[in-house]
Amino acid sequence: MDDTVKIIRQIQADILSPQAGMESILLKAKVLAYYLGNDDFKKWVKNELDGYGNNELPDYRINNAIVRGTFSNGAYIHKDRTIAITDVDPGLRDYTSKLCISHGATGLEEMAKQEQLCMRLEGEWIHLYNIFNAESLRKGHYQLIDAHRPITGAAISQILGTIRSRLQDFILEISSNWDMDREPIPVDRIEQIFQFTINNHVEAVSMSNLDRKDGDTYNVQQAAAVGKYARSDKNIFIQSEPKQTLTEAALEIQKLLEYFEQTNPSATQSEMISYVNDETTPSLKRRASAALKACGESIIDEFVLENKYHKVIKTTLRGWLKPES
Repeated sequence: MDDTVKIIRQIQADILSPQAGMESILLKAKVLAYYLGNDDFKKWVKNELDGYGNNELPDYRINNAIVRGTFSNGAYIHKDRTIAITDVDPGLRDYTSKLCISHGATGLEEMAKQEQLCMRLEGEWIHLYNIFNAESLRKGHYQLIDAHRPITGAAISQILGTIRSRLQDFILEISSNWDMDREPIPVDRIEQIFQFTINNHVEAVSMSNLDRKDGDTYNVQQAAAVGKYARSDKNIFIQSEPKQTLTEAALEIQKLLEYFEQTNPSATQSEMISYVNDETTPSLKRRASAALKACGESIIDEFVLENKYHKVIKTTLRGWLKPES
């Protein structure tokens, strides 16, 4: 157990160090995965290190996308025109509107250094677009000759931040619930912690197995808002530190707004909110919404910093509570 404790402490220290790169952290997590003997954790670490390839992506690696294209009729060229999703073949719309980031840690860290990236669409996609829009394009003798989906370095940084955060949650749950100097961690509980912290599958986990104290039974049906800071009082779940999740969300929104303002200094509040919604992962929206539902919207007024973006941040967070139409 000494080696397991040692590697856990190293990972904890690296996660909290801004100088520690994600690749270095994940290499240590790979060693930990073999010590713990959990196949799902091994697979997750390997995918995050080497890239997902054709494997299914976690939700935090899927971004809402817009498409921009270059059109030409031989005489004129129109560049960087937004392509409406309604102009895309219905069979391609889901693929087109979701930008899947499958790169490994090293690739993500390089991408995060850039302000803006262009993820080009394949020639086959362009060909099918021209076929689907043949009648409207024929009027001006235009053809789509190039198409891409832009993504910011800030959005890539958010993916890296989510990987770091979920790994930290996993490590904290393990280290805070067991005295690893004295006893090994049960294999089934490692799996439950993995599902709860990294896969974010609250509904799939029996929370009673994550609490070593006798007498507290966590019922998943009752625990829609249960998180790592929750406690149970006669089966009534109380989120003692929801500010953790909401503060993280507010800071992420602020980063996006700061970047957006650099290129759009006269943007309206509505444009800012729309941009944040486009650039924010479904995972962050879901976690922030769960925290708000557990605590009530009034908690927003308690933690949002007083800065020039505070109205936009508050409006955005409240908007995430409303179901999409």
